[in-house]
Amino acid sequence: MIKLLRVDDRLIHGAVGFSWTKQLSINMIILANDAIAKDDFQKMTLDIAKPRGTKLVCESVEKAKALIRTHLKSSTNVMVITNNIPDAADILTSIPEIGSLNLGGIRKNAETKENLIGAIAVSQKDIELCNKLVSDGFEVELRLIPDGKKTYFKDYKLQ
Repeated sequence: MIKLLRVDDRLIHGAVGFSWTKQLSINMIILANDAIAKDDFQKMTLDIAKPRGTKLVCESVEKAKALIRTHLKSSTNVMVITNNIPDAADILTSIPEIGSLNLGGIRKNAETKENLIGAIAVSQKDIELCNKLVSDGFEVELRLIPDGKKTYFKDYKLQ
């Protein structure tokens, strides 16, 4: 079962590796990223950062979508992580059964237009993608940690 689709530009770190996985009883993390899927050193580093007993699979976005589909109704509790909103939007629109997107840590960069709660910054393209997801009926929520207050992208009314 897909428990969470999350965007976090740090990928696996304390909040992801321990808070989210513990709260959601995650057995597998699917990291969907084209560059990391080809980078053995980065995959090894991320594997070290994950909690013991949790399987980590790093795949290109396309291969990750195929893997995600196999876990929609499985007994394995899966968290899918991307490091950017375009990849997450691609996954969500390709696999609408997931239903929602969690925006986690997204640091400011040269393209940042708006800084949302805490460490969540978005570009104009990100805003357009999130607005499209919301208009298509998907939930887009902002929350850094599972115990944090759940806020919704639609409430920011960004254009």
